[in-house]
Amino acid sequence: MTDMTQRAEITEFDIRQSLIARATAYANKAKTSFSAMGIAAVGDSKFLSRVQNPGIGFNIKTYQKMVEWLDDAERKLQQENAV
Repeated sequence: MTDMTQRAEITEFDIRQSLIARATAYANKAKTSFSAMGIAAVGDSKFLSRVQNPGIGFNIKTYQKMVEWLDDAERKLQQENAV
Protein backbone atom coordinates (compact mmCIF):
# COMPACT_ATOMS: atom_id res chain seq x y z
CA MET A 1 0.00 0.00 0.00
CA THR A 2 1.33 3.47 -0.82
CA ASP A 3 1.24 6.46 1.48
CA MET A 4 -1.18 9.02 -0.01
CA THR A 5 0.66 11.86 1.74
CA GLN A 6 3.81 11.47 -0.35
CA ARG A 7 4.69 14.32 -2.68
CA ALA A 8 4.05 13.80 -6.35
CA GLU A 9 7.09 12.75 -8.32
CA ILE A 10 6.26 15.19 -11.13
CA THR A 11 5.98 18.79 -10.03
CA GLU A 12 4.37 21.82 -11.63
CA PHE A 13 7.88 23.09 -12.32
CA ASP A 14 8.74 19.83 -14.11
CA ILE A 15 5.64 20.07 -16.28
CA ARG A 16 6.34 23.68 -17.20
CA GLN A 17 10.01 23.04 -17.87
CA SER A 18 9.32 19.98 -20.00
CA LEU A 19 6.76 21.74 -22.21
CA ILE A 20 8.94 24.82 -22.68
CA ALA A 21 11.98 22.68 -23.56
CA ARG A 22 9.96 20.74 -26.09
CA ALA A 23 8.33 23.86 -27.54
CA THR A 24 11.72 25.59 -27.80
CA ALA A 25 13.25 22.64 -29.63
CA TYR A 26 10.33 22.53 -32.07
CA ALA A 27 10.34 26.30 -32.59
CA ASN A 28 14.05 26.21 -33.45
CA LYS A 29 13.67 23.31 -35.89
CA ALA A 30 10.54 24.70 -37.54
CA LYS A 31 11.76 28.31 -37.44
CA THR A 32 8.58 29.52 -35.77
CA SER A 33 7.64 31.45 -32.64
CA PHE A 34 5.89 30.56 -29.40
CA SER A 35 3.18 33.00 -30.39
CA ALA A 36 2.52 31.28 -33.73
CA MET A 37 2.57 27.87 -32.06
CA GLY A 38 0.10 28.99 -29.40
CA ILE A 39 -2.29 30.35 -32.00
CA ALA A 40 -2.10 27.17 -34.10
CA ALA A 41 -2.42 24.80 -31.14
CA VAL A 42 -4.87 26.45 -28.78
CA GLY A 43 -5.90 29.76 -30.33
CA ASP A 44 -3.91 31.72 -27.76
CA SER A 45 -0.71 33.54 -28.68
CA LYS A 46 0.25 34.01 -25.03
CA PHE A 47 -0.20 30.42 -23.83
CA LEU A 48 3.46 29.39 -23.87
CA SER A 49 4.57 32.67 -22.31
CA ARG A 50 2.14 31.96 -19.47
CA VAL A 51 3.59 28.47 -19.07
CA GLN A 52 7.04 30.08 -18.78
CA ASN A 53 5.83 32.35 -15.96
CA PRO A 54 5.54 30.33 -12.72
CA GLY A 55 3.31 33.02 -11.21
CA ILE A 56 0.59 32.45 -13.81
CA GLY A 57 -1.55 29.33 -14.02
CA PHE A 58 -2.76 27.46 -17.05
CA ASN A 59 -5.53 24.99 -17.76
CA ILE A 60 -4.54 21.33 -17.98
CA LYS A 61 -6.89 20.77 -20.94
CA THR A 62 -5.16 23.59 -22.82
CA TYR A 63 -1.80 22.09 -21.88
CA GLN A 64 -2.95 18.75 -23.31
CA LYS A 65 -4.07 20.40 -26.56
CA MET A 66 -0.62 21.98 -26.86
CA VAL A 67 1.11 18.63 -26.28
CA GLU A 68 -1.12 16.91 -28.86
CA TRP A 69 -0.43 19.71 -31.36
CA LEU A 70 3.32 19.32 -30.77
CA ASP A 71 3.04 15.55 -31.28
CA ASP A 72 1.42 16.13 -34.66
CA ALA A 73 3.63 19.05 -35.68
CA GLU A 74 6.84 17.18 -34.79
CA ARG A 75 5.68 14.15 -36.78
CA LYS A 76 4.91 16.33 -39.82
CA LEU A 77 8.22 18.15 -39.57
CA GLN A 78 10.10 14.86 -39.34
CA GLN A 79 8.29 13.57 -42.44
CA GLU A 80 9.06 16.79 -44.36
CA ASN A 81 12.73 16.60 -43.45
CA ALA A 82 12.90 12.94 -44.50
CA VAL A 83 11.83 13.73 -48.05
